[in-house]
Amino acid sequence: MADQTFRLPDLGEGLTEAQLVAWRVEEGARIDVNAPLADVETAKAVVVIPSPYAGVVQKLHAKPGQTVAVGAPLITIAAEGAAAVVEPRKADADEPAPSTLVGYGPGGPQAGARRRPRVSAAASAEPAEVRAAPFVRQLAKEKGVDLASVTGTGPGGRITKSDVEAATSTPAAEPAAPQVDGERRISVVGIRKAIARQMVRSVSTIPQFTEFAIFDATNLMAARDRQKAGGAALTPLPYFIQAMVKAVHAYPLMNSAWDESRDEIVVKQAVNVGIAVNTAQGLLVPVLRAADRLDLPAIAEKSAHLIGGARAGTLGPGEMTGGTITVTNVGASGPVETGTPIINPPECCVVGFGAIKPRPMVVNGQVVARPGAWISISVDHRIVDGALATEFLTALVKELESIGA
Repeated sequence: MADQTFRLPDLGEGLTEAQLVAWRVEEGARIDVNAPLADVETAKAVVVIPSPYAGVVQKLHAKPGQTVAVGAPLITIAAEGAAAVVEPRKADADEPAPSTLVGYGPGGPQAGARRRPRVSAAASAEPAEVRAAPFVRQLAKEKGVDLASVTGTGPGGRITKSDVEAATSTPAAEPAAPQVDGERRISVVGIRKAIARQMVRSVSTIPQFTEFAIFDATNLMAARDRQKAGGAALTPLPYFIQAMVKAVHAYPLMNSAWDESRDEIVVKQAVNVGIAVNTAQGLLVPVLRAADRLDLPAIAEKSAHLIGGARAGTLGPGEMTGGTITVTNVGASGPVETGTPIINPPECCVVGFGAIKPRPMVVNGQVVARPGAWISISVDHRIVDGALATEFLTALVKELESIGA
């Protein structure tokens, strides 16, 4: 046997670090090739790191909750034979093992040790029917919560962080004494840390401005009613996305990015729509790729998959990157009129939609109540001036108001 130190591999998509959520092995344990070593949380998703070696675990180089840089030592194994070729995968996936280790590539170490099927990410002390992301399982372990006794409130009965925290809160036997200058600290790691960095980057490096408009949603709501009568109940979001894509075709500069290294504007050919999603882990932005090539049913199906996957924590890094313009439905969570969305760097534009509700509108000289909603666009002023932003917003309103006409 020879000691082999396995370093955190390149997880792709420009990610430079990951937070160690939980170890699946312990020092002194014997492991096989492809055995799951650890769950790590990147800025995009929770993934399982499999072992490229068979042998005995000699040392774990990081503790749960610690941030590990790509290339830093992760685990040392007294290995038998050469390294196998395996790949980190999304948590809670049980598909067959791919053939490439991220960071090694197809030309990396050749498999020389005995391979075995992957162990599902759900394999743990809890029963198989328990559905929870690895970071939720780790939280439950730390708080002494039996996940088998927790009722999940997430999609498909999935147990969320809030469910675990609710299970640990018990009524006090008597009123607690008031605290003076009390405080609670929350460790900012993983996805929340990435969100913070991205927002600081947005407001500190992009000179952005916001414009607002109201559109008449009468035709949109009528189109929804027709779809529902035909057995397809759609939310307003697919209509928003389709209308935005059509407006982008008329004003392609809105689908661009600023290259800070070369002071150049990069106009994107494909329209990859980022969809801002509120999740238990924070705001995530999965990407609907080639939205300009999809019809309305496909937009609805694929966006629903991305939103559900973001909330369940099952999307991979590749599904969370590559956006060219972002949409946020600020009215989806309540009767919010509008807001000033923050640009998702390095994109040029983000479009926010408020709640659709009856509003007074002038039609043929008469004030009538019609369904309508606010739209707000925030734009990178280095790329787009106010006049062009106004033209784009006007075109977007026109597309929305002409749906089904």
